Amino acid sequence: MRNTHAQIFLSLVAGMSLTQEILAQTITQPSLPDHGFAFVYGVTNTQPEGFDWSIALALQNVNFEFVPADSTDFSEVFPNADFAQQVPAQTGGVNSSFYEYNPDYFGFWGGVDGATGIQVVHPEAVKYLPYPFSVGDVHADQLTFEFIGGGLVNTRTFEINMEGVAAGNLQLPNGWSFDNTLRVATRTLTTDSNATNVSTLLTEGFQYWWQYYPLPVAQTYTYTQIMGGDSTILFAGGEFLAGATAGFDLPNAIAFDAFPSPASHTLNVTGPAGSWVRAVDVQGRTVHRRQLRSDQESWDVSGWPVGMHFLNIEGTSVTRRVLVTH
Repeated sequence: MRNTHAQIFLSLVAGMSLTQEILAQTITQPSLPDHGFAFVYGVTNTQPEGFDWSIALALQNVNFEFVPADSTDFSEVFPNADFAQQVPAQTGGVNSSFYEYNPDYFGFWGGVDGATGIQVVHPEAVKYLPYPFSVGDVHADQLTFEFIGGGLVNTRTFEINMEGVAAGNLQLPNGWSFDNTLRVATRTLTTDSNATNVSTLLTEGFQYWWQYYPLPVAQTYTYTQIMGGDSTILFAGGEFLAGATAGFDLPNAIAFDAFPSPASHTLNVTGPAGSWVRAVDVQGRTVHRRQLRSDQESWDVSGWPVGMHFLNIEGTSVTRRVLVTH
């Protein structure tokens, strides 16, 4: 039986109704809950055209968190951001991108490289997607600023160009269907320059936005690196939503922690002795459950599956998120 993902996801998002009507060709500020999400995107090396992605095949899945910015370690660095997207980096660590949602635009405030610790902080938000945005609308924004990376002062220019080109019913694998999806042609240029180097990353493709979703439901992209007049295509493909979990509250006053994240072999867990702690994956399946014998323990997670996990003190809403890598 085919399910519309609208029915699945709307039940997760506070304050929404299945009877809520939005013009098919218009995207406005989404109403987002104040807790975090866990998302899974399927990555493909193909680029489906139009709104039928039903036979797209994921080469791999990428799990990531989308959490309130003030729940991260960088809340003071990005005080104007509302949410942070935290994605495992291929070279290690977790990359974080910080976003703002207000009635006028979806803004991008910069991010943190998980492997190097480099912080790229915008002096103001790049207006990534203006609200409202409709079929036929065109948007452009640009920002130039400096940041420190590799011991050098770098100047970055970020440019974005968008055009709403079509609206329709997006069909994804597993029978998921998104009504009233806006297809947006998107082009970004990121140019970094310092005393020794100038490099530009060109990203071109199509994004598919759904009114009730904080990020594109699907997108295609071609990454091209431009250096010294030479262009090299780094990757061409796409990604689409493959799973979503919501409803995990942020930790409250109960002292509970799990670190490090990412964890490869050993996870340190601190909490009230005698508490039962359950670890689940992003699909809600129990991976581990045990009672704390002391206020601080070291757990062997080398046998846990790779991916994002949620550790919860049973009987409470206290939850910690941990990325496991091997």
